[in-house]
Amino acid sequence: MWGAVAALGPREARDLAIYFAALHPKAANDGNRDLADRGRTIYLEGIPEANIVSCYACHGPNAEGVRGIPRLGGLAYFYLKGRLEQWGEGYHSERDSPMPMVATHLGPDEIEALASYLSFVK
Repeated sequence: MWGAVAALGPREARDLAIYFAALHPKAANDGNRDLADRGRTIYLEGIPEANIVSCYACHGPNAEGVRGIPRLGGLAYFYLKGRLEQWGEGYHSERDSPMPMVATHLGPDEIEALASYLSFVK
């Protein structure tokens, strides 16, 4: 992507950002449908016995993102799964991000379910 946008000036970059921001997101629909119900439960209710709060609390009821917290709904299954696994291994997305602490408590089955569910959210 860097090569494709390297020659853009500030005005062109702003115009492209406005254009892309106006597009309606489409769901990737590439997760495992059999796991989506479990993922929805985790997203909306968390995992109380593991002291994991719901994703809904920060990312919104439809995974649309809230203020500076990103949208998760409709992102690709493999992207979501990979990020959750990385955070679970201690990689940080940014300073003071809560995601590594949350993800360390998610097992592979929970990650699969969450990533599957979120890939179907519109």
